Amino acid sequence: MHHNPIIIEKNAIFIADSHHSSFYQNTLDSLFIELLESKKRQIFLMGDIFDFLVGLVPQSIKDNQSTLELLEQLALKHKVYYLEGNHDFLLKTIPYFKNIHCFPLNKQPVLCQFNNKNVYLAHGDIFLSWHYKLFSTIIRNPHLLTFLNLFSKILYSKIIDFLKNKSIKKKRANIYYSQDFAQFAQIRIKKYLRKMSIPSNSYIIEGHFHKGNLAKSQKINYISLPFFACKKKYFIVKCADNCLTLKES
Repeated sequence: MHHNPIIIEKNAIFIADSHHSSFYQNTLDSLFIELLESKKRQIFLMGDIFDFLVGLVPQSIKDNQSTLELLEQLALKHKVYYLEGNHDFLLKTIPYFKNIHCFPLNKQPVLCQFNNKNVYLAHGDIFLSWHYKLFSTIIRNPHLLTFLNLFSKILYSKIIDFLKNKSIKKKRANIYYSQDFAQFAQIRIKKYLRKMSIPSNSYIIEGHFHKGNLAKSQKINYISLPFFACKKKYFIVKCADNCLTLKES
């Protein structure tokens, strides 16, 4: 976990799960251009921002070059924090990210503060089953990725086709898990509490699950960000009654 708390400022922006692809799902270019014209602020990109962007897969960088150039410009004006997801990782090896604060999976949750209350940020694919943890470790292995690059002409197009079809299905369903949200939030909070001590009235903010909802359990606030690829909505941090709130925009 990141040990020097990031102070979250009012009007900071949170974006999760845009699953951008320059080929089949351009969700970011117009937004980034809009943000380039806005006042300086914090921007938290909460993972799966790109549908497939891996630092050691050159073709994924080339395919998203125009959007990455916009992101690079964005980081020169705003303070950009990027929490890697399960579709976008090993990002610090990409030149466009030199002015972006990146947090790989093993550095999440990221400790932040808002009005002297702790806020824990994560893409969401942490504290899951050992099977998923093993899968996450394997797909991030630099040696494996270097080897697979030898077969990129065959594999890359198959990966993109798979992700494209998967994205279409998710947008049609507009749901990730059908479980009752209050129960879901309680389970996620318990998983955090098994791993760390969290003060009362803290916040946990995650993407990944596409819930777009909030709940409180065991005196901890849990916020699941919505599926940007479908709703095209991001959130702006506001303060109400000395508490963190996220206003849809």
